[in-house]
Amino acid sequence: MAKALDELVTRLEHCREQGRCAKAVLDVVAARDLSVPIDHETCGELRALAQVFSCEPAELASAILRAACIDLQEHLDDDLDRLAAAAEQLVNDPCVGIASEEL
Repeated sequence: MAKALDELVTRLEHCREQGRCAKAVLDVVAARDLSVPIDHETCGELRALAQVFSCEPAELASAILRAACIDLQEHLDDDLDRLAAAAEQLVNDPCVGIASEEL
């Protein structure tokens, strides 16, 4: 499980262990509103998880999507860093300059 999703589940489990409502964990202001259609099986699993953590299925789904987006962003940042390093290597490589001049 990715880092943000793992942290979300850990916070939800902590709330459940203490007998507290998970609403505070799930209540985060969204930067954007979006909708994602889900199938019946996923909807049932989401309802079951929401019942375990004593929250609304829509709130849980929203929190899961936000955590997944955070993880995606972190991986994109890593990918962009690697691409920038590779581009810098190519720019500073004298062999690349000579080869492109001859082409």
